[in-house]
Amino acid sequence: MNYKKILSLHQNQQRKNSTHHQPQPQPIVYSIAHAIAGRIRLRVPRLAKDKEYANKLKVAIESQIKNAKVRINPSASSIVINYPSGLMPDEQMRSQLVHLIQTAPNIVLPTKVSNKTIVTTIFDACANLIESLRNANKARNAIQHRELRKDRWERLLSTGERIIQGLKSAVVFILPGKQWRSQSVLNSA
Repeated sequence: MNYKKILSLHQNQQRKNSTHHQPQPQPIVYSIAHAIAGRIRLRVPRLAKDKEYANKLKVAIESQIKNAKVRINPSASSIVINYPSGLMPDEQMRSQLVHLIQTAPNIVLPTKVSNKTIVTTIFDACANLIESLRNANKARNAIQHRELRKDRWERLLSTGERIIQGLKSAVVFILPGKQWRSQSVLNSA
């Protein structure tokens, strides 16, 4: 065999191997059931069996299309999108929706955060700050007096720490567990 033929065979083998190791994702099947200006109904069979995909698609559409109202019916495998009709030409809207249908599986949804977790985090940060100040005060006392002793700063900081823990318990007990989503993560998707 000559050099060009060997090189050609080697390149073909590399192409086969690279396509073998990186399978292409299957396109998501959809069809347009009904469309008028400002409203479109799409049939997406994946909606019936993949609740996570349905949620991602809804979040993607609502975050990417201004003033869009999205309603998903998993049992009918359909999604209805109402949008301002003057926002963009219908063809462009359909193109954007098709793009979102295909890319929705790649979206990372933000985690839900409750008031309680936010308040707990703030109080824990305050308690950690006080503990760090207490440690710095203990180190200062040990250096100055060559012994560990409780001075007024130590008493003040330990009292502050107890007050913070008490406030944390009271506030977390009172707060409702309402869930919030961060919009910054959605806009970056």
